[in-house]
Amino acid sequence: MDVVTIGETMTVFSTNEEGPLRQARSFSMKFGGVESNVAIRLSRLGHRSR
Repeated sequence: MDVVTIGETMTVFSTNEEGPLRQARSFSMKFGGVESNVAIRLSRLGHRSR
């Protein structure tokens, strides 16, 4: 491995339209957490990361 990150991966939910959260009909889901984001970006740059 080139880089090993230690931390927790989180899921980030956000609405796909404007307005109050309780009235939202659809959401998008993305990965969050600094350690995960760093590992993903380094992997896309060609580094071996975990």
